[in-house]
Amino acid sequence: MADLLSVGKSGLFASKKSLEVTGHNLANVNTEGFSRQKVVQSTSIPNTNGGLITGTGVRVNEITRVNDPFLDKRFNLASSGSQYYETRSDHLNQIESIFNEIDNEGLNQIMNRFFNSFRELANQPENETIRSVVRDNASMVVKDFKRIRETLDLQANSIDKKISTSVNEVNQILHHVADLNEKIQSVESNHGESGDLRDQRDLALKNLSEYFKIHTYEDEKKRFVISAQGIGTLVSGLSVQELAVASMNKNQSSNNMSGSAEVILRDRPAQRISESFQSGKLSSLIKVRNTDLRKLQDDVDNIAFQFAQAVNGIHRQGYVNRNIEIGADGKPLPVDKRGPTTGINFFADPISSDGFANSIDLSDEVKADLTNVTTGLAPNSPGDNRVAIAISKLQHEKILGDGTTTLEEKFLQTIGNIGLETGKARLDAEQSRGILAQAKTMRERLVGVSIDEETANMVRYQHAYEASAKVMAAADDMFKTIISLKR
Repeated sequence: MADLLSVGKSGLFASKKSLEVTGHNLANVNTEGFSRQKVVQSTSIPNTNGGLITGTGVRVNEITRVNDPFLDKRFNLASSGSQYYETRSDHLNQIESIFNEIDNEGLNQIMNRFFNSFRELANQPENETIRSVVRDNASMVVKDFKRIRETLDLQANSIDKKISTSVNEVNQILHHVADLNEKIQSVESNHGESGDLRDQRDLALKNLSEYFKIHTYEDEKKRFVISAQGIGTLVSGLSVQELAVASMNKNQSSNNMSGSAEVILRDRPAQRISESFQSGKLSSLIKVRNTDLRKLQDDVDNIAFQFAQAVNGIHRQGYVNRNIEIGADGKPLPVDKRGPTTGINFFADPISSDGFANSIDLSDEVKADLTNVTTGLAPNSPGDNRVAIAISKLQHEKILGDGTTTLEEKFLQTIGNIGLETGKARLDAEQSRGILAQAKTMRERLVGVSIDEETANMVRYQHAYEASAKVMAAADDMFKTIISLKR
């Protein structure tokens, strides 16, 4: 009877534990990162008596979580790719809106008005009102160059802040994983169940993979190791290699901007790793800042530089629009009481194209006196319009790209390139979302909790529990019957 009671008791315990695990699964059906668990049971060691082998019931070996490391790695890889393209698409959309050539009045239209005003001035070189319009249109060109360059710089500064925030979040995740490593090691050394802790660690790895591509494994000492592709080991068991952000000067930065945020290893500050990350949002932020934004900044600077140089080169050849005294040598005086009479720059003299779009401005002479806007090549020639005509023709002259591109073509090419990159990023983001959804579906199909399946299991385990209870009740009745016989 005792053996029968033990068999029934083992069945009760196994069914009870199975019901507990099923209830745990149902309770976490909406918990992110949860993997369903199941009870692994086997027959107890049978007894051999008189040549007969008698079963002794069932025993619970362990509670395991349903998991496939390959699907987890595939999901993390898809998450890295999705975050890379989503981040890139978002920032390129913001950058594209800076060059508002379609919906609003952009730099290209403003420059066209500038050249058109010089054409009008060529028709009426003595008209002071048109001369004022020329200066006003030039001021608008200056203002829009600065607007574009300053907005691009603000985008770079915004990315710097996001890089700093991302690094702090990554460090938190790394320490969280190390803490979970310690807890898992402690629980498993005491033969406890660590399924929920492993789920939390897998979720942390998924969150970490959103920032950059990772690789995980267990070393020969069973220590869980996380390494970043292209960087190295970040977590080894309980040890963490933290990331940090350093503010670099212009010469040391990777995007030619002062105060640029560069990612380093905290224990190895001399090693800059900003451009070593692969995939993920951190890699995307750095690429947008160092490649896409920097190219746009350089292009806008170069357009502004060549524009100012070309206009100044022609404008310096002309004479001011006022009466100039002739010297004893029969030549016009180079300077009168109001200042220079020739050799006047229309824009402040550009020294270098580096950052020039931020500093472009009208020359002090043009700002101070409208007569310093030159139109003719000869002094004291009010009807001379050769300078004005030559400047207006710059609009269609190939002065960029070693004489292969006009200012307008270069600017439209710059806008077209960012438009193409933005469109490609949108398509890549859409495709990566599909890949991520597919990887998530495959993972959830295996490890996710099915309410229907768990409910069916609950009914099955409940019936098994009731059946085991009846076995024990039958054993009890038999035991009572035997006792009553002896009375």
